[in-house]
Amino acid sequence: MRKLNYMFCSPLHVPVFGIASHVLYIHLPVQPLPPQNLSVRESSGDFLLTWTAPDGSQGLGNALEYEVAYKREWESWEKAASRLLSNTTHCHLSHLMPGSRYVARVRARPEQGRGFSGQYSEWSTDVSWETPEGGIHPRNLRCLFNGAYLMCSWEVKKVIATSVIFGLFFRPTPASAEKECSPVYEKNLPHVPYVVQSCGFPVSNISSWSQYQVSVRTKTEEKLIEAYKNIKVLPPANVSVELMKSQQYELRWKKHSFRSGNIKQKYQVQFWEHDQYEKVRDRKRRSPGFLFAL
Repeated sequence: MRKLNYMFCSPLHVPVFGIASHVLYIHLPVQPLPPQNLSVRESSGDFLLTWTAPDGSQGLGNALEYEVAYKREWESWEKAASRLLSNTTHCHLSHLMPGSRYVARVRARPEQGRGFSGQYSEWSTDVSWETPEGGIHPRNLRCLFNGAYLMCSWEVKKVIATSVIFGLFFRPTPASAEKECSPVYEKNLPHVPYVVQSCGFPVSNISSWSQYQVSVRTKTEEKLIEAYKNIKVLPPANVSVELMKSQQYELRWKKHSFRSGNIKQKYQVQFWEHDQYEKVRDRKRRSPGFLFAL
């Protein structure tokens, strides 16, 4: 049985008993084949997707429309962005996330209102590309209101997230005092050099005129450091040992002095037989010298 790929309406005059003729319309559903030769190239900082019409679509003329779907490689197709284009076989993509690998695909269907109807073709073969690296600042700030909370998320490079803390700050109105959202959650993305950080805060004044100002920036953490409680001295230098006439051993070393003369030091001495560290002996001293016998 031959498969029909097109849907069209054409008047057909059929004689009925040789007396009169009636106009009948034959409706055939159209499902085009997938678009072909999908490719991508950089164009003035943006990216240009191009493709060719599917084989066997000559009978449709220019009556095809296309849906382009694109996403970052690690995202699901359910969350992909899409564009619907009519009578064109190219698409400009701009404002993409820096330092990301993107994937795109395209499908075709008969354009509504051109006398044809039907369903989408299967998706074309995927095409992928990488965007240039961006800066170190947080990116892709998104906020969604769920009816009670405004949930915001943003992305930070993993190498930055380990040493810099970012916070979400907001104002219910431009004249309001700024508030900080807490706590901030973090989610690792496998095989991606970014982490997703997120935070949500309750919205009390719900109206179509509500305008929240939201920003992400580095967070300054302050901590009181009391110097006298956080002293770490340098290790003793010039450690030496000498056998005395009394058959005792004298262990000596040079201490490091502080500018402040009122800081006293204590010493911890450990000694053990060769290759028997588990039998270490421990002594504490107040001056740089120690006598011991074996």
